Amino acid sequence: MSRDSVGPMNITVIGGTGHIGTYLVPSLVRDGHEVTVVSRGQRRPYSDDAAWSSVKFVTCERQRAEAEGTFGRFVADQQPEAVVDLTCFSPQQAQQLLDPLDDQHVVATGSNWSFGRSTVVPMTEETPRQPLTASDRGKVAMEEYLLRGQSKVSASVVHPSHISGPGWPAINPAGNYDVGVYRSLKRDGSVTLPLDGMALLQHVHAADVAEVHRLALTRPDVSAGESFNAVAEQSITQRAYATLLARHFGHEPRMRFLPWAQFVAEVGEAHASVTYGHITRSPHFSMAKARDVLGFIPRYSEEQTVLSAVDALDI
Repeated sequence: MSRDSVGPMNITVIGGTGHIGTYLVPSLVRDGHEVTVVSRGQRRPYSDDAAWSSVKFVTCERQRAEAEGTFGRFVADQQPEAVVDLTCFSPQQAQQLLDPLDDQHVVATGSNWSFGRSTVVPMTEETPRQPLTASDRGKVAMEEYLLRGQSKVSASVVHPSHISGPGWPAINPAGNYDVGVYRSLKRDGSVTLPLDGMALLQHVHAADVAEVHRLALTRPDVSAGESFNAVAEQSITQRAYATLLARHFGHEPRMRFLPWAQFVAEVGEAHASVTYGHITRSPHFSMAKARDVLGFIPRYSEEQTVLSAVDALDI
């Protein structure tokens, strides 16, 4: 396709019924595109939209198809002019996807976690990667392959932070997914935080992540070969987040701070592990590139993002 084309296209979205796809797919339909969603067929979108009636759904178990070496061909058989891959985690997955493709524009979802711990903030897309885990290293290698290691397609990568929105629990002020933290804040404003509660969290509304994907997809003239952060423009400390929610529920915050070992003993290893992953990174990323290159304007602030998620919870 023409590299400056923004007209109607046949677009295949892999993993299109999750957090990002819930908002991305309907927006692509409203733009006039023909959209095919490849998924396991086990999940409905998080919100209803009349646009879903115009979407073609095809079922494919990605891991099984990849093991059989047929996933890329399955996607190519949908005859896409552009592909959005929301579930790619390694260069091997990306290579198998691209092998049967030819000259499409591909937008893949990366992760801000692939940057590792915060260094000089706000961190930009050019900040050197210092991945902490095998999953993070896979995302780094996937990005490197798509943007600089192949010539079959043009490609862009979008790096979201803590994707949030109505329909699922956002990362809470303690830095994990324990819904009990929200219940406690709603009941009387009380919360237990690790250390001094000064680590940063940076949520992003799924609708804004979807919009960055949409703009990268429909502006290949400026997005090809580039990566883009997708975050709220602000970060928030854990204690400020707890204060926001306590007052939202009509209370003054009652914060209790624990040394790390005591925090782990109180909340349990599972929740503490998630907390550690967030507070050790303490992220604050810049959205300047998406704004300047793609013309992206976020709809949701940090505070609006977390409140929209919390208000939708049954707590």
